[in-house]
Amino acid sequence: MQRIAICINRRFGHNTSCAQRGSVALADAFEAAIAARGLSLKVMRLPCMGACEIGPNVKEVGGDIWHEVSEADIPRILDELAQP
Repeated sequence: MQRIAICINRRFGHNTSCAQRGSVALADAFEAAIAARGLSLKVMRLPCMGACEIGPNVKEVGGDIWHEVSEADIPRILDELAQP
């Protein structure tokens, strides 16, 4: 099964984090879009990918990584992942 990882790290204080930029809601939206399309794709929520300053970050396990992802990017990313 193909997997994507989404950083849901929350850094407290003045540091920027993926969670502060909406990655938890983004992960929920990915799961809903995947279910709606009937894709065999699992979402993994990770505590950190080490790049929160350019997040939210989404990574295909063993493949591409996308930075500064928003819900508007979900259809495009899923289209890319669905290609053989």
